[in-house]
Amino acid sequence: MGFFARPTSAREASANIREAEASQRRLRARGDYDAARALDDEINHQKSEKQRIADEHARGIDEIWGA
Repeated sequence: MGFFARPTSAREASANIREAEASQRRLRARGDYDAARALDDEINHQKSEKQRIADEHARGIDEIWGA
């Protein structure tokens, strides 16, 4: 996508989301609403990556425990 490398853990994705949201707040405080709006896509992307990682983890646990 763009600003961050592809996360390898849900924790890394969460950190990326927090960082992007903090950047977005700083940009809005400066009045740069267009740049802040551009981060919406990155935040949504990181949230979907976090969900993908969580789903893969859950599948792995199900395979281990035979659910």
